[in-house]
Amino acid sequence: MKNKQVTLEVIADKAHVSKALVSRVLNNRPVRVSEEKRAQILHIANELDYIPSGQIINISPLPKLNKTIGLILPHLNSKFMSSISDTITKKAYENGYSAIVFDSREDSALELKYLELCHSLKVSGIIMDSFSNANNKKYLEKISEWKIPFLFLDCYPNDPNYSFVTSRNKDSLYKLTESLIKRGHRNILSIIQNKATLTNVSMERLSGYYDAMDEYGLHGYNEIIYPDRDYKQQPIYSLMNSSMEFTAFIIHTGTDVQHFCNLLPVTKYVEKPYFEIGVFDDFNISFLDSISGNNQDIYQKIVSVVSQRPEKLAARAIDTLIDNIKKGENFIPTQVFVSCDLSFLNFKEKGEA
Repeated sequence: MKNKQVTLEVIADKAHVSKALVSRVLNNRPVRVSEEKRAQILHIANELDYIPSGQIINISPLPKLNKTIGLILPHLNSKFMSSISDTITKKAYENGYSAIVFDSREDSALELKYLELCHSLKVSGIIMDSFSNANNKKYLEKISEWKIPFLFLDCYPNDPNYSFVTSRNKDSLYKLTESLIKRGHRNILSIIQNKATLTNVSMERLSGYYDAMDEYGLHGYNEIIYPDRDYKQQPIYSLMNSSMEFTAFIIHTGTDVQHFCNLLPVTKYVEKPYFEIGVFDDFNISFLDSISGNNQDIYQKIVSVVSQRPEKLAARAIDTLIDNIKKGENFIPTQVFVSCDLSFLNFKEKGEA
């Protein structure tokens, strides 16, 4: 029987917080509260089988908050990540689950801490976007020990025994590279950020780049950019000031467009305006909103953009995890690849009318 005697005051007393704070957490409204305290409040509500008296995030009919999914993301300061968080939170609720969202701040120690917290809270399942593949083995050992339904999102391990949902990174980077080749470019430099080299997502993108260059009989060039170091002390600085002439650049992550803009003034390309750029943008081309000032001319050289589909990724992730939860030990690991969108900016492909 549903326990209708459990009130916000009861939960607040047990969590040692105010009634107002409990209300905001349970209604998924903005509030200054730590992930640990948010998780504790939701856990208490779940344990007491709390039944909300009003409508939550305008979804009806109201499911019980008696099941919880943990969502661990590397950060929440981008449109891509916020879209994933919003979609998973909403779809989880529609299926009778609450969602606890953790921001690991790209810190492997925090990732492990939040995994252990999810285990202690006895969550129904976990979705995780790990910022580094280097730690996946440690995570997999824990997950196997705990036997908690688990799914990797975006960044995933090369292990067929685990479920994941990710983008078609390799195919999409191939198409992005091909779009520049079809515009007549032969010398195309691929640029990735140093921390991205720790993920198989970037390795898949890099593989797509080289496959396209090989397919057209071209030599591929890839270099790493280190945003926190003096550009003049980096290999990419030497390469971009060498006798090699690049007519196009592929930037593997939308956030690195700004780093490229910062690097350019110390290279010979600041005086060579005849180049074009392709970007694998994680934010649905949102960086175009920031075109202004000295970088405007550089942004206008972006002619091809690959955009991921965060809402689609998130929807498939929560559906897959819930299916795994329902099947229990009988579930079969599922690997899902979601297509990306290739957009052409301010031009038509060669040969088009």
